[in-house]
Amino acid sequence: MDILKIIVLVFFFASSLSMIIFVLLHSGKGGGMSSLFGGASMAGAAGTQIVQKNLDRLTIVSAVTFVISTILLIFIYK
Repeated sequence: MDILKIIVLVFFFASSLSMIIFVLLHSGKGGGMSSLFGGASMAGAAGTQIVQKNLDRLTIVSAVTFVISTILLIFIYK
């Protein structure tokens, strides 16, 4: 049971840190930091949209991992 606690805690902390990073990389009303990876020209506009979609997917995966690990920790430490 101790190994399970350690594994779930590692997933919990890794997903929380990655979610913080991915949310901060999202673009707001300005350009955001995600526009740094796609370029600023008109030809890079499509690249920026691809980076933004991938960033959205990574954020969702990180959030789902965070929620699942939180629920597992609730049951483990009950």
